[in-house]
Amino acid sequence: MSSRSRFTRLAPGSTVSSTEAGQGGLSFSGRTGYLIFASVVAPVFLLVAAWRTNSAKYRHWLLTAFVTMYGATILIQYDPTGEGSDGVRHLLLVYEHYVGMSFTQFVEDIWYILTFQEASARGVKDLYKHLVSYFVGGLLGVPQLFFTVIAFVYGYFFTGSFLEIFKHVKWRKVNYVVLAFIALLFLVKNIEGVNTVRTWTGLWVLVYACLKFYDTKNKRYIYLMLLPPLIHFGYFLMVLPALAVLLFGNRPKIYAILFVVSSATTIFNPGDMVDIVETTERGAAAVNSYLVEERQTLQERAEWALNLQGRWYRDFQFLGVQKWALNLLIYLLLAAGIYFTVMNYRQKTLFSIGLMTLAFSNMTWFLYAVSNRSWIIGCVFILAAFVMTRTDPATAPRLLRVAPKYYPLGLHFCLLLFIPYFLYNLSILVDYISLFMFVAPFLVWIDPEMNMSVKYALQVLLGLR
Repeated sequence: MSSRSRFTRLAPGSTVSSTEAGQGGLSFSGRTGYLIFASVVAPVFLLVAAWRTNSAKYRHWLLTAFVTMYGATILIQYDPTGEGSDGVRHLLLVYEHYVGMSFTQFVEDIWYILTFQEASARGVKDLYKHLVSYFVGGLLGVPQLFFTVIAFVYGYFFTGSFLEIFKHVKWRKVNYVVLAFIALLFLVKNIEGVNTVRTWTGLWVLVYACLKFYDTKNKRYIYLMLLPPLIHFGYFLMVLPALAVLLFGNRPKIYAILFVVSSATTIFNPGDMVDIVETTERGAAAVNSYLVEERQTLQERAEWALNLQGRWYRDFQFLGVQKWALNLLIYLLLAAGIYFTVMNYRQKTLFSIGLMTLAFSNMTWFLYAVSNRSWIIGCVFILAAFVMTRTDPATAPRLLRVAPKYYPLGLHFCLLLFIPYFLYNLSILVDYISLFMFVAPFLVWIDPEMNMSVKYALQVLLGLR
C-alpha cells in the first residue's frame, strides 16, 4: 500500500490515517460526534475504536466515555430510606439537600468544609462531592446526572492511569503470568469504585498524578497529587506516603526496612494519633465514623467465623489471604533484587510509594477504614510498578536475566493466593455493571425499571432465576 493511500485528507495541508477515519476520527467534530453517538447507541463500540486508534489522546477520551456510561446506567437509584451502599446515601443527599440549594448556602458550606467544620448537612463533608452535587442538583436541577458526572471524572483518571501503566505492553507477547497480574491490577479497584464516589476517585487521581509527574517532571502534577484530600477527607492521612517519597526521593533500603518493621511492630501510639485527628469537628466526626466501621467489620467477621456460610472466595477474602499474597510478591521482589537493581526511576518510585503506603497501613491498624483503604492504595502501586517493570522493553529482559530460580515458583504461588481475591472482586464487578452499559443505554434512561446487572442477566440466561 502506498503512503498516499494510507491517509485521508481533512483540509488543505492536513491528513489522518485511514484507521482513524474508520473510527469517525477525521476531525475534532467528527470524533466528538462519534463519542456521543457510540455512547448513546452502543458504548461497546467505544472499546473497539479505542483498540483501533493510533491516537493516545483519542483513546483516552474513548475509554473515559465508556466508563462514563457505567455511571449513566448505574443500578443505584433514588431511595428515600437511604438503605444500602454508600452510593445510595450520596444520591439521596443530592435529591433531598442540593436540589433548590441557594448559592449563598453553597458558598457557606465550602467555607465550613475547608475549615473542617460541620456543614449544613451531615453528608456535606468533602469539597469534590459538594461541587458535583451542587452542579447537578442545585444548578442544573437534574440529580439523576450525579453518577454520570462522577463516573466521567473517575473514568478520566482511571483510564489515564491504565494507559500509562500499559504503555509498553505488547499484548500478543504477554504470557499468562503477566496477563494474570494485569487482570488482578484491574480488578483490585475497577470501575465499580465509582459507587463510593470519593475514596477511589481520590486513588486514581493520586495514581495518575504520580505516573505523569515521574514521567514528565511537570510540576503541575504535584498540585494534582495534593487534590485527593479535597476529594475525600481520609487522604489528608493516606496521601502522606506519596508525599514522603516526593520529598525524600527514592530510598529503597530505608523504605524496605520500614515496610518489614511495620509488618511486625506497632510504631504509632493509637491514642496520640486519634487525639491529633480529633482536634477539628470534621476530624472528630471522621474518627467516630471509622470506629463505627471498625465495630461493624469486627461484628461481620465474628458472624462469618460462626456461620461460615459465604462463598469460599469471600471467606478467604475475609481471612485476608490477599494480604499474604501481596507480602509474598513484595518479599520476592526484594529478595530477587528487582526493586533495588532492575526497576527504572519511575517504576522504583511507584514501588517506593506502594511500600510506604503499606507500611502506613500496618501502622494504622487501629483505624480499620484508614488501614484497609491504605492497603488497597499500596496494592495498586505495587502491582502497577511490577507490571510496568515486567512489560517495559528496557527492564523486562534484565528482570528475567537476574531473577533467581525460585522467582517463577514464587510468582505462581503468589497468584494462587490471589485467586480468592480475584474472584471476590470479579463477583462484585458483575453485580454492579449494567447490561445496558454495553448497548442501548438510552433504554434505561427512558425506563429505569428495565435496568439489570450483568450477573442477573447471566443467571436468567442460565435458568438460575
